Amino acid sequence: MNKIKTLEELREFILYLEDKYDLLDFEIDGVKPWQLMRVQIDYDLGKVCGVMDTPHTTMNFKDKVFNALHILKSSIFNNPFFASQSDIVVFPHSRVRKIDGEYIDIYTHYFEQKLHEENKNFIEIENPIFAKHYKPKEPWRYYNDFILVAKNIISKFIKIKAIDNDIIEKVQTEIENRVGSYDLKQLFINTVKKSKVEYVLYKILLKRLQAKQIYLVVSYGGFGTMIKVAKDLGIETIEFQHGNFSKYHYGYYFGEDNKDLDYFPDKFYVWNKYWQNLINFPIDDKNIIIKKFDFMENKINSYKHIKREKNKAIVLSQGVLGDKIAEKIFQNWDYFKKFEIVYKLHPGEYDRYKGYENLMSLVENENVTIATEIDLYELFSSCEYQIGIFSTALSEGVEFGCKTILLDLAGIEEMYKFREIYDVEVV
Repeated sequence: MNKIKTLEELREFILYLEDKYDLLDFEIDGVKPWQLMRVQIDYDLGKVCGVMDTPHTTMNFKDKVFNALHILKSSIFNNPFFASQSDIVVFPHSRVRKIDGEYIDIYTHYFEQKLHEENKNFIEIENPIFAKHYKPKEPWRYYNDFILVAKNIISKFIKIKAIDNDIIEKVQTEIENRVGSYDLKQLFINTVKKSKVEYVLYKILLKRLQAKQIYLVVSYGGFGTMIKVAKDLGIETIEFQHGNFSKYHYGYYFGEDNKDLDYFPDKFYVWNKYWQNLINFPIDDKNIIIKKFDFMENKINSYKHIKREKNKAIVLSQGVLGDKIAEKIFQNWDYFKKFEIVYKLHPGEYDRYKGYENLMSLVENENVTIATEIDLYELFSSCEYQIGIFSTALSEGVEFGCKTILLDLAGIEEMYKFREIYDVEVV
């Protein structure tokens, strides 16, 4: 059987496995590990077959030990189990941006401001990013570090009931034939153990808070079990859109038939009608609700005075493709040499981009510069073009009036609807 060579083939393969072995409902000791880890499995298999790179910087042992001390401190002094009862709980995006001298989560910042204005009773529970927290301490802001630490420690002592090895072995064999070596059983065991600990902790927390609504960003980013607890307790969960998605994004697309999923939120806020009608979500259409992206709307108005520079182009890098983006530009230099290029790295690449051989060669050209800490929207306002593959930011760039150039690399298939609607050039 032929090995998988493209992202589209990989994702069709995942849907095939789910349908054949009913993996979305495959259960071990009350936990559905495939459903919980679907996005991670997609990334993992993408790395095994070579169509994706590691999406973000990884930490060495020394960093892990040092950062563990920070997490331990946060677990004690910013523990949400010590919070007062709250009607609303907000789980923001852990990745923050520094705007006007203050670190904020652009997806929940204005929503929280409105909650303050309306005197709503709420708290925020923030996940760390590389074991750190950047936003200023507030009496209503807590950290999720305690649960993250506790699940990793306690799960090592959890025992699980009998596992249906027959199904796992069949799936494992298919993966090895089409993709390569991958320890699915161990992933399932670790997932089940951690989820069982999380379930108990989140149930205690949410019952203590007496929450009525939960708002979150990136439901597939470690919040699956929390969502399941909320459903079991009758607490409504709502997710904010935080970027691109399509039928190739396995955090949101689960095939054409709606599924009664354990770990997907009750409602989903999208930015406009384009996103509302893009895919078949695993929830009723009435629960896909349009809510404008307030942060971007404010930025568009703020930067209207900036003059757009002819042939200035922003390259939107993505960690999962690493140096492949620079390589594609390098290979097509006769085409790209006319542009004044600002190569905007993803925050997850800041600590490793100097190992990108093609990028280091690319910046030897005087018309190429690398950008890290920079106001993305201000850059959009001054650029005539944006260059990328399937980055979240591409959908924002078109709102600022940037012309789009897509690179023909793994993941471009996610932009099928984008290419139908917008005037896009493909290189």
